[in-house]
Amino acid sequence: MTTSSDINGLDADISALAREIADLGAGKRSRLFKVAWWSERLLDRAMSNPGFKTNLFRFVDVFPATLDNQDVLDHLGEYLTNKHAPSLVQRGLHMAELLPGAGAPVAAGVARRNITRMAGQFIVGTSPIEARDALRRLWQNGFAATVDLLGEKTVTEAEADRYAARVTEIMNVLIEDAPRWKAQPLLDADDRGGLARVNISIKPTAFAPSYGSLSRDAGLAQAKQRLRPLLSLAAVHGAFVNVDMEHADVKDLTLQLVQDLLDEPAFTGLEAGVVVQAYMRDSYRDLTDLIAWSAKRSVPLTVRLVKGAYWDTETVTAKAADWPSPVYANKHETDANYERCTRLLHDHHGEVKAAFGSHNLRSIAHAIVYARSLGIADNGYEMQMLAGMAEPTQAAISSMDMRLRVYAPVGELVPGMAYLVRRLLENTSNESFVRHSFAKRRALDDLLVAPHAQLEALDATPEEALVRRDRSNVGNPGPYVPESPSPYVPESPSPYVPEPPSPYVPEPPAQWRRAPVRAAFGAAIDQTVLRLGALVPAIIAGQRVRTTATIVSVDPASPDVVVAESSACGVREADDAVGSAVRAWRSWSRTTVSERATVLFGAGAWLRERRHQVAALVVFEVGKPWAEADAEVCEAIDFCEYYARQMIRLDAGGVVDSPLGEANVLHYQSRGVVAVISPWNFPLAIPCGMVVAALVAGNAVVLKPAEQSPAVAAMLVKALEAAGLPQGVLNFLPGYGEEVGARLVEHPDVAVIAFTGSKAVGLAINEAAAVHRDGQAHVKRVIAEMGGKNPIIIDTDADLDQAIPAVVASAFGYAGQKCSAASRLIVVDPLHDEAVERLVGATRLMQIGHPRHMGTQVGPLIDVEAYQRVQSYQRLGREEGTVVLQRDDLPEQGWFVGPTVVVNLAPQARLINEEVFGPILGVSRAADFDQAIALANGTDYALTAGLFSRSPAHIARGSAELRAGNVYINRGTTGAVVGRQPFGGYGLSGVGSKAGGPDYLLQFLDPRVITENTLRQGFVPDL
Repeated sequence: MTTSSDINGLDADISALAREIADLGAGKRSRLFKVAWWSERLLDRAMSNPGFKTNLFRFVDVFPATLDNQDVLDHLGEYLTNKHAPSLVQRGLHMAELLPGAGAPVAAGVARRNITRMAGQFIVGTSPIEARDALRRLWQNGFAATVDLLGEKTVTEAEADRYAARVTEIMNVLIEDAPRWKAQPLLDADDRGGLARVNISIKPTAFAPSYGSLSRDAGLAQAKQRLRPLLSLAAVHGAFVNVDMEHADVKDLTLQLVQDLLDEPAFTGLEAGVVVQAYMRDSYRDLTDLIAWSAKRSVPLTVRLVKGAYWDTETVTAKAADWPSPVYANKHETDANYERCTRLLHDHHGEVKAAFGSHNLRSIAHAIVYARSLGIADNGYEMQMLAGMAEPTQAAISSMDMRLRVYAPVGELVPGMAYLVRRLLENTSNESFVRHSFAKRRALDDLLVAPHAQLEALDATPEEALVRRDRSNVGNPGPYVPESPSPYVPESPSPYVPEPPSPYVPEPPAQWRRAPVRAAFGAAIDQTVLRLGALVPAIIAGQRVRTTATIVSVDPASPDVVVAESSACGVREADDAVGSAVRAWRSWSRTTVSERATVLFGAGAWLRERRHQVAALVVFEVGKPWAEADAEVCEAIDFCEYYARQMIRLDAGGVVDSPLGEANVLHYQSRGVVAVISPWNFPLAIPCGMVVAALVAGNAVVLKPAEQSPAVAAMLVKALEAAGLPQGVLNFLPGYGEEVGARLVEHPDVAVIAFTGSKAVGLAINEAAAVHRDGQAHVKRVIAEMGGKNPIIIDTDADLDQAIPAVVASAFGYAGQKCSAASRLIVVDPLHDEAVERLVGATRLMQIGHPRHMGTQVGPLIDVEAYQRVQSYQRLGREEGTVVLQRDDLPEQGWFVGPTVVVNLAPQARLINEEVFGPILGVSRAADFDQAIALANGTDYALTAGLFSRSPAHIARGSAELRAGNVYINRGTTGAVVGRQPFGGYGLSGVGSKAGGPDYLLQFLDPRVITENTLRQGFVPDL
């Protein structure tokens, strides 16, 4: 193994070779910067103006979806007539608008020509025949190629089948033609023997719509099923198949796929390869494992080493989730890691074959010089570059008798647009070697400086590399830790006391791509099975209360399994609980805000330490799949963390003016006793939010959990008790809503009612709370969230690759039992038929089953009543519209109802206007965007709404006009995060309050103003 001093000794040779390559390519400009004058000016401006670059590339992205010339002109105007655009562009578009009838075709023609020209630089052909001819010409000119078939995003089985058929078609075309190509000794063989002329690169996600972290078993099965015939064809005809690497989320899955397939007897002798991305922090470890595995094969694996093309996406995704980033933060670290991975590949020459994908002169020269220092022949490995990129370097490498393989995309403009935009972004980025060397003309000496990074920094795991605030969880709480036999016994107070509290950061969701996280959650599931059937008592004045009557909660996926048996409280227990709360409130309201906030921080820490265990209980008691159960615990933690900080802010008082001679102070005080009536669909997060908001504001609370989920709600009580909440401040009152809930609403000592549930119950609570009763010294305040009938609009220029998965998840995730779930889809013509076809295909792929299983996406409805109600709406769908899908491949036991899609529904249809709370999606066709907005706003609800569009003008209209408390643009309607998307609706969806927002605590407080005259006998202390 080479030491750093050995590498330093080669630096002079590396720099010299890099200069030689640069000299050989002198006089040629990369075609990226040699297109027509118009587009060159645009690219030059894009590279110097990030705002214009964003708008330009967004226009390039949406261009294939435009309908006609006027639509092109409209989008050009929306994206490019702003302060960032060059004046030439703005003048041209203005002139086009002034030429009725003629302006739009002219502008559209210019845009079409230049975008097509740019696409033509990167895409070698739109059909197998065009590609065959282009690849033959490349071969004749001394360049090998690997074919990448564009359009790889598939969301249905039919799309994956079509993609596999297209790959097979182009492989057959090349298999037939390639033997007739002229002999090219450098391309036809390496130092081990012959090389395949037909070389295909594939992306696993294109072969498997279910390819993902939690659906990995189904994804692997789909990918293997479609790849085996392709690999068999390659084995028979001596073709080469390379598996590309995509996002970090599926990296480990792809590595497993490659090894599983190539270990099968039919493919042990197959020439094949896989990509390793050097910007991944664990790439060196992955490469080490691949080499060890390859060394055991009769035919070494080929590894294409690249830098990586998704840095922005990986970085933004990790930061948004507060995960450790899987990629290196700095280019020099990636470059340094690329070089050490290069050395690792060369050090194991013969055990593995190497291909180096890079446009960076330093990286290329390093690979060559280091190989020569080990005595590896120049044909013992190959260089690879993207078609249309760094052509001077490509020509130089070829002239040095080095084997160069061009990565050659094939496909139509529409499916190829995502690839084009990614290439444009990658090669016009601030740190792109292509940009620096060919556009900015940076001095070669600057570009050839050896990348320096400490080995410790390169070897650091993503977790070790993350600089973050001190917290015990980073999306992987660690192995399961068993609790005491009774999970309802209070523990000692938590020592967690932040002074002062750090800035709020939402709890990171679990990184399911990591095997230890999946294993830990699976262990928690197994342990929870052993603890089912626990007794859940009521808690009044700190005392556990058992009642003669009980409520049994069951596993909705296996109704014969008892999850818990709770007390069933009545009016007497309700009165006792309110009395206990009144007594405790007197002292709790005088407790300092910092002490109250400390209890919330402690409860959040308690939940964080037991995150998997609590989430596993959610899985069994209310039927939530893994990811959604984990997200629920995260949300509960967030409520604790966020409201504690918000109350500290409010404790400083409101902002009021104090003129000379007068002191005015605005502060807030608690209201008294709060009755929290919580739902079953978010059995931890929603009651947690309502309870801790009331508590930190200084109120005492009586919590009535949903009858279906007392065990999960009891975990919240336990967390608060463990955090040091005094006895009696929180009273836990399981019981039936008609009896206990009704008494709490009417009780004269209850000052606030916080309710989440159905519209009918919410309106009844408002009506009952409005009645003044004897002994009541206040006007009751009702905080009510009452559900919705949530629409999503798909505009004519929407990206269906993005929209369809989001609609499917929003409508059918957790069997449609979220108040934010999409229940209406409105598609603007002419996209309706394609959208419905892809929607149906994607919905067929959803895995239905017991949520204890990792891959389950659709679990059961909560109980038999919900089961019967939703089935009645399925029958109604056949009367009111056309059912294009109703899944009936359901488990034999449990309250399962299959996802259902209904089209041709009239605006007045009950299925369009009534809340179903189940997996039924009604689809409407809109003639234009105006009608789509009108249809979306056509119900009495106003909770969530979504819009998928790439028109800035339509996005602005949707943002302003959609009637909803939460409007989501180009994303699903579920998954609001505390502090980011404060949640709540108006109309008949709620009272306008926003849970998880900066003003939510005001619902639990009374404002008071103290005014003091400070002018005494002419003396004014202010002067």
